[in-house]
Amino acid sequence: MTLMVARGAFYGMLLASAAMVLPMAAVAQSPMPGGMPPPPGMSLAQSAAMRFPQPVRVGDLVGRDVLQPVESRPLLGTVRQVARAPDGTLVVVVALGSVLGVGGRSVAIPVDAMVLLGDEMEVVAFTPAQLAGFPTAQSAATTGLAPDTIIKIGLAKPSH
Repeated sequence: MTLMVARGAFYGMLLASAAMVLPMAAVAQSPMPGGMPPPPGMSLAQSAAMRFPQPVRVGDLVGRDVLQPVESRPLLGTVRQVARAPDGTLVVVVALGSVLGVGGRSVAIPVDAMVLLGDEMEVVAFTPAQLAGFPTAQSAATTGLAPDTIIKIGLAKPSH
């Protein structure tokens, strides 16, 4: 009987501890789920930092599908490379409109505007119309990163 009372008290303390920790964990999470642009006044870097950036190899990103972060998840294109822009920022060169990685017009999207969602990536800070207005990426204007380079990219919750 004493063991049952002790076990019950232990589980009660565990639940009380969890109740105290869970509200703090909720505060640490981003108020923006994947698929939402940063709020006005927040930079891409600030919003990317709130998406729990995870280390990933550049070579593991090349060839991934890039989706629009809405429930229907239409395909926007395919990752061609990850590069450093002339201003020093990291960009993901995406072939917009490519099918299975073939064709499409390459645009450089800031890495902070993208998230990982399983085996795919999503653009969360720009609409397809905005991306269509991006200039065509010039390979001479960027320096491709080696496939074994580790960068950090935020995670997204499923949009559906």
